[in-house]
Amino acid sequence: MGDIVTTLEKFKKGWKGGGAETPCGSGSKLENTVLQRKVFPQWVEKYGIKTVADIGAGDLNWITHIDWEVDYAAYDLVPRRPGVIEFDIVRNVAPRADALLCLWVLNHMPYDDCLAALGNLKASGSKYLIMTDRPRWHCEQPPQIQMESLETIALNAKGDAIKLVEL
Repeated sequence: MGDIVTTLEKFKKGWKGGGAETPCGSGSKLENTVLQRKVFPQWVEKYGIKTVADIGAGDLNWITHIDWEVDYAAYDLVPRRPGVIEFDIVRNVAPRADALLCLWVLNHMPYDDCLAALGNLKASGSKYLIMTDRPRWHCEQPPQIQMESLETIALNAKGDAIKLVEL
C-alpha cells in the first residue's frame, strides 16, 4: 500500500514533507508550486474558466499566491483555515464550478473511495477537473482515474503531473 491513506487521523495530522511552511506536504510548498501558479491563469483564460471549486484545498498555502481572476471556493475534509468549507468528496457530490481543482487528493484514497470520489466529481456537472496524476500508483486506483488530458504539467522525473481533463 504505497500512497494510500486509510484513516482520518492521518489527514488531520498532515504530512511532514511541507516542513514548517505547510502541514499539507511538499506538493503545497511555494517552491513546488511555481509552475502551476504560472500555468493555471493561462488555463483559466484559454478555457474560459470563471469559477473554481478547490476540493482538497488544504491550508491555502500556495493558492493565495496565484494571480488569476476567478470566483474561488475552498473545500477540504479537514478545514485548516477560516473560509475553507468542510467537505467529504467520497460521500458528497462536488459543488458545480467551471473547474474543480483536486490536487494530491485522489492518489491518497483507497480504491473504492477513489471510485466514489470520481463519481461525485463527475456528478457535479462541472466542465473541467484539474487533478494530480501519479502513474506509479495507478495499480492502487480504479482505471477511471486515467482520464485523457487536455493539458498536462509535468512535476518531476517520477511521472507525477497535474492534468486538466474534461469531465
